[in-house]
Amino acid sequence: KTQFQMYSPPFEGAIEAGVGSVMCSYNKIRGVWSCENADTLQRDLKERLGFNGWVMSDWGATHSNSSVMAGLDQEMPGSDYLSSDALLSAVKTGALPASRIDDAAMRILTPFFTVGAFDRPNLNTQDSNVSSPEHSALARSLAASSIVLLKNSGGALPLSPSGGLRLVLFGKSAIAPVVTGGGSGNVIPSFLPSPYDAIAAKLGVGAPVQGGAPAADPFASPSSQLYPASLPPVCDVSGRSCLFYAEGADASALTALAASAEVAIVFVSTSSCEGSDRASLGFDLFGDALVEAVAAAGFGRVVVAAVAPGAVLTPWREAVDAITLAFMPGQEYANALADVLFGQVNPSAKLPLTLPAREDDLQLTARMWPGVFPRNDSQRVAIYSERLLVGYRFYDAKAITPAFPFGHGLSYTNFSLSNLSAASDLVSVTVANTGPWAGRAVPQLYLAFPAGSGEPPQQLRGFGKTASLAPGQAERVEFKLRPRDVSVWDATAHAWAQVPGEFGVSVGFSSRCPRALKASFRVGSPGGFQHRGIPPRLDGDTSVGPAVLMAAVA
Repeated sequence: KTQFQMYSPPFEGAIEAGVGSVMCSYNKIRGVWSCENADTLQRDLKERLGFNGWVMSDWGATHSNSSVMAGLDQEMPGSDYLSSDALLSAVKTGALPASRIDDAAMRILTPFFTVGAFDRPNLNTQDSNVSSPEHSALARSLAASSIVLLKNSGGALPLSPSGGLRLVLFGKSAIAPVVTGGGSGNVIPSFLPSPYDAIAAKLGVGAPVQGGAPAADPFASPSSQLYPASLPPVCDVSGRSCLFYAEGADASALTALAASAEVAIVFVSTSSCEGSDRASLGFDLFGDALVEAVAAAGFGRVVVAAVAPGAVLTPWREAVDAITLAFMPGQEYANALADVLFGQVNPSAKLPLTLPAREDDLQLTARMWPGVFPRNDSQRVAIYSERLLVGYRFYDAKAITPAFPFGHGLSYTNFSLSNLSAASDLVSVTVANTGPWAGRAVPQLYLAFPAGSGEPPQQLRGFGKTASLAPGQAERVEFKLRPRDVSVWDATAHAWAQVPGEFGVSVGFSSRCPRALKASFRVGSPGGFQHRGIPPRLDGDTSVGPAVLMAAVA
């Protein structure tokens, strides 16, 4: 039940979107290596979820030639187990049907034909620069629409350079932004503008930037990458708009800078890499201490621009005026952030996960992470004892207050909800822009299953993003419900089963929205139905990566 309700939906969504390949991982699942697990690969992925593409192993994750019969189609990076000789021998002895080889080959080749890879010769190399103005514009737009505005007290944002504005930027990532992960999550951009240059252009003290320095390595020691500790101020011809930069290490300079500039923007970041866990949920290079020092220095407004691969702590959130958060935003982050800070883009993105108030809000035990060593076994075993209480569901079930709830994200304008209508197949609501800026809203539908069903207190079952609404404009948003949305996985019947009874309906702008509208509807007698490849509604806080979730929510 936990597997199909919590961990299968991201794979279902990828399958529905037409993904061509899936990678099996290094770990064991219920005691069987992932890349030779017939239950998860052949039965669940290919048969129950209807995946028609191919399964490749993670590098070195293949453990036997029998994995091909369990659903593995390609061993990577070599052929220690699935070599031509080994497969031919298995076919000759009858251990491997030739039809299975045909199936694997068909699964591998078909996606390549589907995307047109064989329609033209590939003359590129890994050194080729395939960037284009159109792709850069799209990357900028996507990055801007994915920046979450966590806090904006007193209208601290957007910034306006009219009449003059004196800004100081703190933090190394104002000069060398962290926009990608490490290992397989690392992509080397063809250019990387810095937030410093992008903000300078907005202030009129620099030219628009279409290039930049090489990407910073987020995992290198600070001493191995040399960046200036400060830069001389640059001002426009009137002298009313000026930009300052200080890495922030010199605490004695903070008071002087506070006297010279009205607004401070503190850049903090952290990243992640395959092969190791993050040491904490804090920001790198003493980022939290830097924010606290700047917040106490006496600036008129303090804004924090953060980048992270997932959940982070914000112990200083009450001491600053505004916070933006981006999740590995890519090479156009600097220009996108400047668009948001100066109001050319009104933020509309929502958190795809819950930001904790404490390091261990989720009350992890050693059995859950990093796992325990069973008797006579040298490998750790992690127990998913939280079962259905993943992410925001745990916070709701345990009545824990997070720093920022799942689905949270502010706008420069205000929205209202009215005229909620609820039925078992359709929920609708009217969203109106009641503020001064044009903007887009993202109302979210949460359902509470009938009492006694054993489900979490509420679960996301839909969201909609409005068009850009002018002040005073309204839009009717509909959430279509399917039988799947009011069902649970019956682990005995191995099928989805509708739950009869009264369902609670909540439509708001986050999982903890105090202005959410409430209603209910009833579902009749229980019933089951077969499920194969039905796309799920986004049900966040699962194992799917932040970038995928943000693309859906933002």
